[in-house]
Amino acid sequence: MLGTGRTAGGQAALMKFLGSLVVATVVLFLVNLLTSGERASSTGWLFYIIGGIIVIAIYYYFADKPIWDVTTREVVMMAIGAVLYGIFSWATNVFQLPSVSFVALRPAVVIPIFMGLAFGPVVGFFSGAVGNIIGDALTGWGVFPVWDLGNGLMGMIPGLIWAFQDREKATDRLLVIVGALMAIFVVLSFVFPNVEHPWAGTTAGQWAPVLLILLVAILVVARVILRNRPDIAASVVWGALGVIIGMGFASVADIWVNGYSPATAILGEFLPAAGTNLIFTIILVPILYAAWESARAQTGR
Repeated sequence: MLGTGRTAGGQAALMKFLGSLVVATVVLFLVNLLTSGERASSTGWLFYIIGGIIVIAIYYYFADKPIWDVTTREVVMMAIGAVLYGIFSWATNVFQLPSVSFVALRPAVVIPIFMGLAFGPVVGFFSGAVGNIIGDALTGWGVFPVWDLGNGLMGMIPGLIWAFQDREKATDRLLVIVGALMAIFVVLSFVFPNVEHPWAGTTAGQWAPVLLILLVAILVVARVILRNRPDIAASVVWGALGVIIGMGFASVADIWVNGYSPATAILGEFLPAAGTNLIFTIILVPILYAAWESARAQTGR
């Protein structure tokens, strides 16, 4: 199990972690120069820096936990995760969702979430951030720094589960938080069923029924169906938190980056992105994580 017998590595661990953030930034900058799509704005870069500070703050909060080691295995998995996420994202980016921005149907979100759960927060972060850069570049969309970082957070947050000694208790507490957040979004989507598109003048669709179903599904999957497999239940809950925080950061940042109103950013951008990502998290992450645990048990690794 990840984290057993490891040490934080102190300053060396910090340098390796910061190194992954620097590499992601360099890739983002190069793609920004080469892409023919929409270019990143100065405000976008500013929020990328703010997000980077948030990521570093998360590291310092959990700095004494054995979850930040980056060995040759982690480097290999970072590369594999980023490439897989980028290619599969590009393959499904053609399936656009009703929203106020480039929100696509993306089953591949399970890749950075799984990478975080299986190999730690650094691997999850790199897979999500760089993978999103690759996918958007291949699609020709250009660079969106806050969404690249949001995807990185989506992979990083699930990896924090290994910072807790009593993971089952931590997951139970987290389930309450995730459920409360989902309930708030359900209420908001009922209060504001449609929001005006800031440029096209059209409206975003009604997401309340979908969110309500997702809320019930997360609670049922985590507490009833998977109660005999707390590790699998934890993958759903922590994956859901990663989606909410990652997509939430990017959407809220767009209030300043794109000039959206709070209602437009949350209901017209966050809910479509987070809603569909949560569907794939609930369905695919447990399958992928269970298969990985089975493979580890058979190989003894």
